[in-house]
Amino acid sequence: MRKQWLKWLLPVLAFLVAFGLGRLDSRLYRQPIGQVIAVKTVKSVKTVDNFDNQDRTTTQEATVRFLNTSRRGQTTTITNQFTYSGTVDSPLRRGTQVFLTKSSGPWRLSNFKRDAIVLALAAFTLALLMLIVRKRLWFISASIAVNAILFTLATHIQTDASRPLVWVLFSGLAIVFAVVTALFVVGWRPVCAVVVGGTVGATALAVGLGYAIFALTGYRDLHLEAVKYVTQSPQLLFFIQIVIGSLGAVLDECSDIAISIMQLDGSGKKRFNAGMAIGRNVMGPLITVLFMIFIAETFAEAVLWLRNGNAIDQTISWVMGLGFAQSLISGFGIVIAIPLTSLLATLAGKKEVAA
Repeated sequence: MRKQWLKWLLPVLAFLVAFGLGRLDSRLYRQPIGQVIAVKTVKSVKTVDNFDNQDRTTTQEATVRFLNTSRRGQTTTITNQFTYSGTVDSPLRRGTQVFLTKSSGPWRLSNFKRDAIVLALAAFTLALLMLIVRKRLWFISASIAVNAILFTLATHIQTDASRPLVWVLFSGLAIVFAVVTALFVVGWRPVCAVVVGGTVGATALAVGLGYAIFALTGYRDLHLEAVKYVTQSPQLLFFIQIVIGSLGAVLDECSDIAISIMQLDGSGKKRFNAGMAIGRNVMGPLITVLFMIFIAETFAEAVLWLRNGNAIDQTISWVMGLGFAQSLISGFGIVIAIPLTSLLATLAGKKEVAA
């Protein structure tokens, strides 16, 4: 029993080891890296804007020791300015590692070195997954790695692609995501085709239904110009976000329904009804999770709008409206996936029994 409890210390050990290695990897970087060995506050000024938002701006002076390059071991002095709100900056503390740059004049802070905590969290997560899913960890890791590589390649290709090609590219990428993930999750079996068919079909029907509704209503009160960092084709990027964002939840639901149905014996009607029952049980939590994810992305900006005197209806329309719309279309996909996957799994199950 004691050994069973001790194995759960593995994630903590992995976290500490990875964090330590991340703190000692400065020589692997070409850009100069320094570690703060002393820091003092030079001045602190209270600021108030025209909306009565109060903040405090603090200027620090820090002594930094170089950890790499030919200057390793030498020290220099840098300044850092941060706000109490911490929206786009952070304070320096003793032991903090930072990237340094110098074009003309003294050395300046370029960015904070955060690879140690990132590596530590990744190691903790992998160790925890290893204890929970065991051998399937490699399939999960491989699926994430392959999908990440495919997404990176697609984003590089789309920068030079025309508008129609971008939609085809990411629509095809969504299908590839579904196929790759299903292969790693359920393997090369008939149920894999059912999962992919249900996922792609439900997502396509949901996006088509959402597009038809928005087109018929003339995108009323849906401010596509609020899509972040997009100056061209915001409508296209909006629907691509929906496809990629809802794909995982729909695939998860389809795999649960398909795997369960194809293990059941009995008539086709019994299998179909079983699939519908499973879908009803998982539908609510999946829609809720997607809704919270979409809304959480805009929560901080919504608070800022309200603090600056904007009305609640205006804030919801401009800041959170797109999140509501994305959640709605994703909800369509989750609902449509239930009867579609149940039907496909029932038909595939009959053919498998007949064979």
